[in-house]
Amino acid sequence: MNRIKISPLATTDQRSDQSQQRSNSVRSFDKLSIHTNEEFTTFVPLHYEKNYSYPLIVWLHSDGKDGNELNEILPHVSVRNFVGIAPKAPVGNFEAGYFWEQEADTIDFTHDLISSALDSAKNRFNINRHRVFLAGAGAGGTMAYRIGLERPELFAGVISLNGPLPKEERPLMHWNTCRDLPVFWAHSRQSGDFPQSLLCEQLRLLHIAGFSVTLRQYPGEKCLHKKTLGDLNRWIMEMFSSTIS
Repeated sequence: MNRIKISPLATTDQRSDQSQQRSNSVRSFDKLSIHTNEEFTTFVPLHYEKNYSYPLIVWLHSDGKDGNELNEILPHVSVRNFVGIAPKAPVGNFEAGYFWEQEADTIDFTHDLISSALDSAKNRFNINRHRVFLAGAGAGGTMAYRIGLERPELFAGVISLNGPLPKEERPLMHWNTCRDLPVFWAHSRQSGDFPQSLLCEQLRLLHIAGFSVTLRQYPGEKCLHKKTLGDLNRWIMEMFSSTIS
């Protein structure tokens, strides 16, 4: 049975003036919703209600960034629907940024890092443990795939924005236990780091393994824009609706 769902080509206006407007819009939320310490950046939804059990998005930033990328992302996903938490990758420094390397030691450290992030979020907020989503962009999306495929029991879904599947360290060795994990995969058609040919190759691999994948493709080179993040919000909320019905 084909479980790969491919939507029609999404469109977005990526003109520089609108990008600046979106950037200004995000900054207007900073003082209300973004909190940073040495380990994690957290996003608190507008009008947080302590008696409501919130979905959680664990965000893995792009290479060269840090957890503060959450500041640029979640306000465009939703200002109300989710709690967010973002660790920084274990490799790098403040000047050069931080990076997700697909090596055994880094992967092990990232498992511990995400476990700590989950504990931190659950200790501070009312989190629905059945609605925890692991998401990332670029190399962060690749690492989200890695951790999600190795620990599917922790997550309600994996989200990768222009991040290919990892190739090193046998990412699909637990395919029989992780193939029921829902996946949202966004891809930029003109991406230099993630070409269309690699996407098709990896889609065939996931299809053969029996994964449920929702694929959305967008024009241009980047996925981190308002259209993609709005689609991401709708995908998560539609999953909730189908579960309830």
